[in-house]
Amino acid sequence: MTPLLRKALAFIRRDFQIESSYKMSFAIGIVDTMMVLIFFYFFSQLVSGESRYLDRYGGNFLSFTVIGLAFARYFQLTLRMFSESIRTAQLSGCLEAMLSSQTDALTIVLMSSLYGLLSGAAQPLLILVAGTAIMGVDLSHTNFPATILVLAFSVLTFVAFGVLSAATILWLKKGDPLAWILGGVGTMLGGAYFPIDVLPPWLRQVSFLIPITYSLDALRLTMLKGYSLEMVARPLLVLASMATILLPASLAIFAAMVRKGRIDGTLTQY
Repeated sequence: MTPLLRKALAFIRRDFQIESSYKMSFAIGIVDTMMVLIFFYFFSQLVSGESRYLDRYGGNFLSFTVIGLAFARYFQLTLRMFSESIRTAQLSGCLEAMLSSQTDALTIVLMSSLYGLLSGAAQPLLILVAGTAIMGVDLSHTNFPATILVLAFSVLTFVAFGVLSAATILWLKKGDPLAWILGGVGTMLGGAYFPIDVLPPWLRQVSFLIPITYSLDALRLTMLKGYSLEMVARPLLVLASMATILLPASLAIFAAMVRKGRIDGTLTQY
């Protein structure tokens, strides 16, 4: 474990040094997050009336949206960071060198995204803190053990899809339909900014195929209404099943795409 830990810390240090050298980009990212939060704050004033669609989550549109905004953006980041890491290595011409090192390909792709996974967690934390401290979102009923477990299985599920996304980049070189479907379309249909109950019945059925639907539903219930693990057992079981099945499958598919790229000599193509 010690060599593996040293490698993980080396990847984190490398990515931190790269990101910290672009201070303006970091500042703009924070401002962008706050601007979106402010937009939804004023939008909530427009739709501040009670809605039967929000009763399940306590009836407050701003609280509903803040949680959706915080975690949907983080899950999108988790989904994209693996493929973006591979794409960056392709464009810089170092992908083949990285994948030809003594460190196996799976370790490289996972550790290349480790810093993004850790630093990206600051974004939902910032949104939740600002929403609570400045905009009056009430998170006092949060069941922390249940919330942490739901978040853990959600992240593992999106990591699995993220690794599949990276495998897609190795195959297609450019263009990632998986990230587009689960990121953009998934956020809309998964209830990030409005309850899925407002969707037409046939679209609602589609939303039940998307992991973010279960993640956001369970997170809202544990954070806004204090639901216990038993009370969110169904979405938690779905997420746990997805993570258990998809994570080893995605790692195997990525490894197969790396082997195919080495045989075909296409790792340097982009």
